[in-house]
Formats: sequence, C-alpha cells, structure tokens
Amino acid sequence: MRIAKPTRKVGLTIALASMAVILAPASPAAAADWDRSCYGISAPYKAINEVMAQVTKKSGCSNAAISLQRDRWWGWETVDEAVLSGSSATTWYNCSGTGTYTYKMVMAVDYGVANYESAERRITC
Repeated sequence: MRIAKPTRKVGLTIALASMAVILAPASPAAAADWDRSCYGISAPYKAINEVMAQVTKKSGCSNAAISLQRDRWWGWETVDEAVLSGSSATTWYNCSGTGTYTYKMVMAVDYGVANYESAERRITC
C-alpha cells in the first residue's frame, strides 16, 4: 500500500482553513452564554439637572464599554460613554432645559459579543 504525498495545494488549504477558525468572529449566539450575574445595570434616573446611570461588575468579570443613550426621532443618540474597567462606572448627561426624552443604558462586553440594556425611563429636564 502506497501513501500519496500531500501536495502543496492540500497543505495551503489546510493552513487557510486553520486560520479561518482562529480569525472567525464569535457568533451572536455566543452572547446567550455570558453570565449575566457578573453585571448590574441601573435604569437611568434624574439627579437635579443630570440624567445618570450606573453599571457594576464583580471581580473576575470582563471589562465593558457603556453608553447612556436617549431616543430621538432618528434613532438612539449616545449622550455619554465610559469604560467599565473597575468595579463600577457611571455615565451622566446634563439635560437642563432639553425637554422630555426616553433614556437607557447600554453595555457591550467583549467588543459587542454580549450586549445588555437597562430598562428605559422617560425623564423630563
């Protein structure tokens, strides 16, 4: 029995397939696998002339990007953003005289593999 030598084309195909597995982005289904007990997200609230929201995380959990958003006629507008790298982070927006809007806090973990949103709150400033 004679075993054929692999050709260069076969070797290249295997190498490219290996790279595709390494470089492939995580699927959206992976977001369901995240442990939501790592994070606490407050709904936005009014504090004098500011709309504020806070996110907390337990030790050992991944860092995250957070943003405070308000609903506009053309979509959600980010009014403040921060990085959650310690145990908590707060976003705030000086809304003095801007009127009534719906606000929410959005958190993206691991470059958006998992996205979490707070409850929406209608706030008048």
